[in-house]
Amino acid sequence: MVDAGATKSTFVLLGGEASFRCQCAGINANYTPEADILRILAEAVSQFPKGATINAIDYYGAGCATPQNAFRMEGYLRMYFPTADIRVWSDLMAACHALAGGREAIVCILGTGAASCHYDGHEMVGRAPSLGWLLGDEGSGTHLGKCLVTAYLSETLPHPIRTAFEERYHLNRDLILHKLYQEPKPNLFLSQFAPFLNEFREEPAIRELIINAFETFFAKQKNYYPNCDNLPWHFTGSVAAHFETMLREAAETAGCKIGEIAGDPMERIVQLEISNL
Repeated sequence: MVDAGATKSTFVLLGGEASFRCQCAGINANYTPEADILRILAEAVSQFPKGATINAIDYYGAGCATPQNAFRMEGYLRMYFPTADIRVWSDLMAACHALAGGREAIVCILGTGAASCHYDGHEMVGRAPSLGWLLGDEGSGTHLGKCLVTAYLSETLPHPIRTAFEERYHLNRDLILHKLYQEPKPNLFLSQFAPFLNEFREEPAIRELIINAFETFFAKQKNYYPNCDNLPWHFTGSVAAHFETMLREAAETAGCKIGEIAGDPMERIVQLEISNL
């Protein structure tokens, strides 16, 4: 079983007397280069217990909602596991399986990126367009980092927070612009600031920034689910878990009913699988 997000990929082997797990770099099928995907898969396989037999793989991955990307990821996996029964799901389906419990809901991810879908208890029957960190992902760690960096560069952050930011990350205007426009993976550069926001979450300026980001998320997502006012909104992802109180506050303002919030859907899926062994 694999849970692959933009920041990290978790590989879990189930069966026998014990389970095994390891973590490698993140994979997003939308933009992670083929060479990097193959390198990450090879690194994971190299850590598997000697003699391990892989009979079946459930791969839950960022960017795998489209048939083209799912087919492509299956091909990469087939290079290392030629005889395994391979199923490729979107990362949203991991959240659906973990939290919805066979019941209709709006299921969302707020981690490095953001996504949502309408789940009928069996499959996704509607989904908001996924535009990635550059054009979308409101409420995600990358979006929160973008809001923080924008406030810093615009010189609207309160002086103590601005100073703390500079001292923590050893950044200035020129370095930030260089990392954003001239270095690879600017989305991961932006998402790294979520812990800083969490530390200063009670400062009025930071609190407003976070809640505004979540309100933007709900305002945009509700446009795609006009008939779902009475359904629960379930969330997975580190941002949803760490900023749960503010997420609930923004949901109430938006008229959305929060259901379950879990930082890591894989833990629940693993427990479900173990119970069925």
